[in-house]
Amino acid sequence: MSEAIKIITTFILGAEVLISVLPIIPGIPIIFVTMLIYAFIDGFQQISPLFLLIMLLITIFSFFIDNIVAWIGAKKYGGSSAGLWGAFFGGIIGIFINPLFGLLLGPFIGAIAAELIFSHRRIYDAVKVGIGTIVGIFGGCILKLLLSLFMVIAFITKVY
Repeated sequence: MSEAIKIITTFILGAEVLISVLPIIPGIPIIFVTMLIYAFIDGFQQISPLFLLIMLLITIFSFFIDNIVAWIGAKKYGGSSAGLWGAFFGGIIGIFINPLFGLLLGPFIGAIAAELIFSHRRIYDAVKVGIGTIVGIFGGCILKLLLSLFMVIAFITKVY
């Protein structure tokens, strides 16, 4: 395999690590596709199908991180099961309404609305649960950054 292709691929993967924390751009799936393309170009000599399968599983897990961490954040801040479901569904609905702001506002508004409507909580307590979802989402950004770094470092150790 040409050293130039390795260097270009590594550079692209490094840029994709930075992109992976942005909510609107699917950075981790792009990292996986880049690795897959490299494996095809290389004829699977350095990157094995098993390696790609593991990276695919990490990629699939990354799709759920945003909703899972919003759920965990709401729970840590005292959210009821209604608030947790509100954060979850608010996140899903929010992404379809506006991917950039919906990822943050959807779980926040969903958790607050569910706490107010179904759990009959005071506004202060409901907002506290909503803030917990935001804290969880930022934790998810850190987790996605770590996953993308892991993927890229694993790739580099395989090809160099």
